[in-house]
Amino acid sequence: MALSAHGAVPPPKATVSRAGVLTLSLPAELLRSAEVAEQLTSGLTTVFVVAVTAKDDDGTARGGARIDVRFDLWEEKYLVTVTHPAGQERQVALAGEESLARWWSENPLMVIPARKFRGNVQAEVKLKMLPFSSQEQSDTQRWLARTLSANRSPGGEPTAARSQEFLRAIIETSIRRRPLLELQWSVRAEREGAP
Repeated sequence: MALSAHGAVPPPKATVSRAGVLTLSLPAELLRSAEVAEQLTSGLTTVFVVAVTAKDDDGTARGGARIDVRFDLWEEKYLVTVTHPAGQERQVALAGEESLARWWSENPLMVIPARKFRGNVQAEVKLKMLPFSSQEQSDTQRWLARTLSANRSPGGEPTAARSQEFLRAIIETSIRRRPLLELQWSVRAEREGAP
């Protein structure tokens, strides 16, 4: 189990499919913690970044995936976008918290594309929760830059240097995407169809 401010979060379940794809089934308990649930219902896109290093008898393979979750305040549903290691995206809309938690834990996430895994597979899994998407970060930075560049000194002269310094301070202290949560597990992958 990983420990966080949320208490104990059970590890994900790692599985190697018959085709050699490494997948993770993520624990729904993570979404049920008060802090994560509050972030998910903020109306901003919450980004979960999963990075995996898998070791077997042939060496090491690295992969990962990204899950973007946004609660649509008007429609009162969760909009989820999953980006797989090769860049393919899959989107789904879910009706509520329980639907999201069920989808989260019952739909394995592809983290390493098909390869020939030999022997036991040990996966080091890192999960980070970011407070908003890179698109939202860029939009906010552009808006701040436009707003601050409109500032003028009392004599009507632009205060570009002062605006740039102010913008830099705001970005460094508030709108950089620092993880709200970081978890790490070491799990042994099961083989699909193995007894």
